[in-house]
Amino acid sequence: MKKFTFRLEPVLKYKSDILEALKNEYAEAAKNVFEQMEIVNSLKNEEELLVLKFNSKKIEGLTIAEATIYESFIIKQNKQIKLETSKLDHLRKIEDEKREKMIEAKKEMLSIEKLKDIKVEEYKKEVQKQSELFIEEFVSSESLKHKNN
Repeated sequence: MKKFTFRLEPVLKYKSDILEALKNEYAEAAKNVFEQMEIVNSLKNEEELLVLKFNSKKIEGLTIAEATIYESFIIKQNKQIKLETSKLDHLRKIEDEKREKMIEAKKEMLSIEKLKDIKVEEYKKEVQKQSELFIEEFVSSESLKHKNN
C-alpha cells in the first residue's frame, strides 16, 4: 500500500505560517502595550512628585508667579498623561485584536490537524485491513497447497 499523504498538508503548512506570523504580531503588540504602560506610569510618578513638591513649596511659602508655574506644569503633565493613556487604550485594543486573530488561526489549524489525525487513523485501519486480507489469502493458499500435496 502506498505511503500516507494528507491532501491538505499545504493548507496546514500555510495555516501554520499564518499562525506564526500572528503570534509575532501579537508579541509585538503586547510589547508596545507594556512600553506604553511604562510611559504612562513614569508620567504619573513625575506628576506625583511635582504635586508633592508644589504642596511642600506652598507650606514654605511661594510667590504667585511660582505657584502659576507649578500649576501650569501640573496641567501640562495631566494633559500628557491623558494623551499617553489614550495611546495606551488604542494599543490595548490592537493587542486584543491581534490576540483574537491568533486564537482564530489556532482554531483553524487545530481543526485541520484533527482532520489529519482522523485521516491517519483511517489509513492505519485500511493498512491493517489489507494486511489481514493478505495473511488470510496467504494462509488459504498455503492450506490449499498442503491439501493438494
